[in-house]
Parts: sequence; structure tokens; C-alpha cells
Amino acid sequence: MNPGYLLRTVISARLFIVSSAALILSGCLAATPIKTDDSSVFQPSVRGSVSLEEGTQAPAEPQTGKAIEFGLARVKGSGGQTLAAGDSPVIYSNNTFTSPQQLKVDFDINYVDLSFRSRKFFREGSFGLEWSAGIGHTSMGLAVTSATQKAAARFNNYGAQGGVGLIWRMRPSTSLHAHVSAFASGAATGVNTTGRFELFLAQGLGDNLALRAGYATTEVNGDSGYGASDFQMRYNGPILDIGLNF
Repeated sequence: MNPGYLLRTVISARLFIVSSAALILSGCLAATPIKTDDSSVFQPSVRGSVSLEEGTQAPAEPQTGKAIEFGLARVKGSGGQTLAAGDSPVIYSNNTFTSPQQLKVDFDINYVDLSFRSRKFFREGSFGLEWSAGIGHTSMGLAVTSATQKAAARFNNYGAQGGVGLIWRMRPSTSLHAHVSAFASGAATGVNTTGRFELFLAQGLGDNLALRAGYATTEVNGDSGYGASDFQMRYNGPILDIGLNF
């Protein structure tokens, strides 16, 4: 066998192994997640409910019973993210943001849900418990901007959602609520999970209208695609909700 041919074969094989290993390792290197935290997000919403039972109180007053609820909420927020020297790049929407640099992250979220809700006041007193379960739809726009680049995309996801809460009925038409809720989607890209905590005061205004005001904190987690950056949005701030009850 020709020694030169054998040497070239060995070198070619080694180059192939080294190239393949480099490709595998590059695929294993995780991109830096997109993260932002906004502590001043105003969170307006509209919520309606239709009772499934004949009540003895006005529909706007919290009471034992079951209902179908639907809601619509929209939020917008932004924040900064620092890529320090040596950090893995942010890879998002076919763009690569290498370190070191400062990024601006903007997001907007529209959320719609339809739920079955049950409430029970213990011995029909002042304190009660509620739970709900149903389906939700999240539409989230996410943009990442640097001094020289901008990448943006929108994700639409359906999933299961539910929550549980405690109610303190201070008066028939005035109540304090603490509520925890979550959303989960099985989609490969987009919003995977959300978690939310609310504390608010509800005031009935007539038989069918109620106003809720308080404070909420929310975390949104998701995946922007294979090999690309995951994302995590955290935001909190005042909430204002208009409720229509029938």
C-alpha cells in the first residue's frame, strides 16, 4: 500500500472526527436565556361570569356557587439584560447577540381564558375558598434590541389553566381576595408556563358590576425554538379589573 495514500487517509479521518466533534459540541452549548424583570407594569383586565345556580344575593356579590368565567387581559413591559464578557450569545429569531453588550427586551402579552369556577363559604360566613379550571390562550410578542441589531417574534399558545384563592367577605359587596393561578402549554416553542399571584380588593357596584383593584406578580417561561434562547419574563404592578356578573 502506498504510504502517502495511507497518511492522507488517516489525516482525512482525523479531520472528519474533529469537525464532527466540533459540530456536536456547538449544538450542546446552551444559548444565554432572554431574561427581564419589570416592576412597574399596569395590568388591566375584563372578566365576566355567568352563574350556574339560582342565588339569593346579587350576582356581583361573592357567594357560594358555581359559574362559567371568561377573561381578557393585556400587559406591556420592558427591561434590560447585560451580556458580560465570556457569556454565551443570545440566539433569537435568526439573530445572534454576542457578548459583551447591553440588550433591551420588550414584551406584550394578550391572555384570554374560559373556566369553570366553584366557590364555597365556610358555614356561609366571612371566609371562603374558590377554585377554577379551564383553557387559556396566550399571545406574546417579544423583541430583543442591541445597538446594532433587533429581533422580534410573536408566539401563540393554547393550554390548560387553573387557580385557587381565598376570599374574605368583609361586607356583602366588599371582599379581599388572594389568588394563585397557572397556565401550561405542551407546545415546543412559545410560552410553556406562567404563574401568577394576585392580592386585590373587590367592590360590587350594583347587582352586576364589580371593580377589582390590587397588586399582582407574574412569571412567564418559554422556548423560542430549537438551539435558540429560552425566555423568562417577570413583571409585577397594580391591577385594575372590571367584572360583569350574571
